[in-house]
Amino acid sequence: MPNPNPSEVGDIAEVAQLIVRDQVFEDWESVWVQLRWRAEYNYFRFTAAEYSPIASYWTKSQFKPGDPCQIILGGQQAIQGIILRRQTAYDANSHMVELSGVSREWAANTSSVPTTINNFDNMPLDAIAQKLMSFYGVGYQPIGTIDPTPFDHMQAQPGEKVFDFLDKLARHRGAVLGADSSGNFLLVGQHANPIVQQLIEGQNIKKMQCVFEMNEIGSIYSGTGQKPATDGDAMASAANMQAQAAGSLPGMLKFIETVLEQPVKSMAELEMRVTYEALAREGTLIDATATVQGWLRDGVSLWKPGDNVYVYSPMAMLDLPLSIQSVTFSQDNERGTQTEIECVLPWALMDTTYSTDSNNPQPPGGANTTSSVPPAPPPTQSTDPNAPNYVPPPGAFEPGGVLGPGPYP
Repeated sequence: MPNPNPSEVGDIAEVAQLIVRDQVFEDWESVWVQLRWRAEYNYFRFTAAEYSPIASYWTKSQFKPGDPCQIILGGQQAIQGIILRRQTAYDANSHMVELSGVSREWAANTSSVPTTINNFDNMPLDAIAQKLMSFYGVGYQPIGTIDPTPFDHMQAQPGEKVFDFLDKLARHRGAVLGADSSGNFLLVGQHANPIVQQLIEGQNIKKMQCVFEMNEIGSIYSGTGQKPATDGDAMASAANMQAQAAGSLPGMLKFIETVLEQPVKSMAELEMRVTYEALAREGTLIDATATVQGWLRDGVSLWKPGDNVYVYSPMAMLDLPLSIQSVTFSQDNERGTQTEIECVLPWALMDTTYSTDSNNPQPPGGANTTSSVPPAPPPTQSTDPNAPNYVPPPGAFEPGGVLGPGPYP
C-alpha cells in the first residue's frame, strides 16, 4: 500500500502501477519487483483483492498470463515485461489474486539458439549478441568496452539456451550479462560508473546484512587452452597454452584451473579468460544487502543495478565503494515501501571503480602467460602465515614440511 503520509516528492513516489492494454491498476496489497545483473531476466509479483465482478472464464479476466505489461514504480518504468502466472485464492471473507511475471528478454534468454542462424564464425561477441536478440525481437544495449576480438569458429551446441551460450562467450571476452528497465538485453564490458549515492549506517540504511566469504577465492587462477598448430607454433606449444593470475587467499595454496571451453587463437585470449575468472571469483568476497526506505535513491531516480554507491557501515566493516548487483523493490502493510540493495565488489560486475585504500580489498591483477608447468605461488612473500601475501617456504609441501604432505598442484 502507498504511504498514507507521503513525503514532499508526492504520492507518486510510492505508487506501483501495472499497465496492461492501457489499463492501469495500482491498488495493490503487496508489491515485489527485482532487477538484477548476472541473471536471465528481471522478476515481479503483485497481490491484490479483486473487487470487480469475477469473469466467467480466465481468458476474460482483466490481467492474465501472456499479457504484455509495463510496471511503473514512483512514476518511473521499472520493467517492460509479460505476465506469466495468475493465482487466485479465496475464502468466505476474501478473494485475492497474485500476478507474477518477468521482463521481456525472458523469452529470448530461455530459448534455444536457432539452427537457422547458428553460424557465428568470424563474429565478435557484440555482433553475436545483437544477432540473437534481433532474431527474438529484443533490444540490445552494450555497456562499457566490449572486446572486439572475433571468434574464428563459433556455433552453439544443439539445444543450447541463448543466455547460456552468450554467458559462455562473455567469459572469454571479460563481460557479464544483464537487463535494463526497458526490457533490453545488456552486455556489460569494462566500464567505470560514477558513485551516485551513499549508504550510511545510522542515516539511510534501515537494515544491513553483510557476508564476507572466501569460498570461491583462490591463491592462483590458471587457465589451460590450445589452438591449431601452424608452421610458427610447434604442436606441443599450441596444445599446452597456459596463463595464470594471482588470487588473494592468505596463508595457504588453493590452485584453481580452468580448462577453456573452446580453442583460442592467441595467448591474449587465454589471458582474458583467466583474468575474467580471477575478477569473478575475487568479486564474491563481499555481498552486502542494505535496506532503505522508499524506492528513489535521491527523491528522483529509482535504484538500479550497475550503479556505484559508497557504503559506510562500521558494524559491517564497510567503508568503500561497491557496485549494485540487484535491487528489490517491495511494498506491503507491514514494512511499508522499501528497497533492498545488494552490493558487491565493483570488479564482479566489470567496473573499474574501487578503493585504493590497502585496508580494503583490491582487484586482482591481469593474467600472465606461463609454461605448461603448474605455476608457483606469487613471488611477494611474508613470513607471517596470517598475512595476505604469505607464501609457504620451499619444501613446505614435502613430508615433514610446515604444510604436510601433498598432493599439491
